[in-house]
Amino acid sequence: MKEDYDHDFPKEGDESIFGCVAGLIWGVWMLVCAYIGASSDDRAFGTVLGVFLGLLPIIIMIIVMLSAQASFTADDHAVTFRYLLKKTVIPYEKIKSIEVKTEYREQSVRGGTNKYYAEVMTFHCADGKDYTFAGKLEVYFELILKDPSYLQKQTENSKFSKLKEYIEGKMA
Repeated sequence: MKEDYDHDFPKEGDESIFGCVAGLIWGVWMLVCAYIGASSDDRAFGTVLGVFLGLLPIIIMIIVMLSAQASFTADDHAVTFRYLLKKTVIPYEKIKSIEVKTEYREQSVRGGTNKYYAEVMTFHCADGKDYTFAGKLEVYFELILKDPSYLQKQTENSKFSKLKEYIEGKMA
């Protein structure tokens, strides 16, 4: 079983840690670029080079984040989650239980609010570790207002729910 999904950060704070690390790396990179620009013989060229090199990581990060797709692969022995450069493999024999839940979330974007539902899958393992993965659900709020059971139908047929059923079938 292999599926792609729209990645979302779990509420535990991976997104803020990612942002802090990216900000720190970008700050150091800007200092290096400013030094390169200041040490250049031609001031105009050094300024343009420094600004270009300073903005290059942000441009690359935006392109990668917008085009990155998360995926999971489940075989007979383990499930593997991939997002950007991170790969997590969870063997079935380590899994004690699997929990799938739906959360309503709001995200502030450029002065507005993006409202959506996220599906959160948590693997509780025998060694005491919990692995949490989240993906955005494509639901239409107008349909939820018309039919209150629409959200439940969507979550029952979602990728994470199907993965949970698949893994539990392999563990039995």
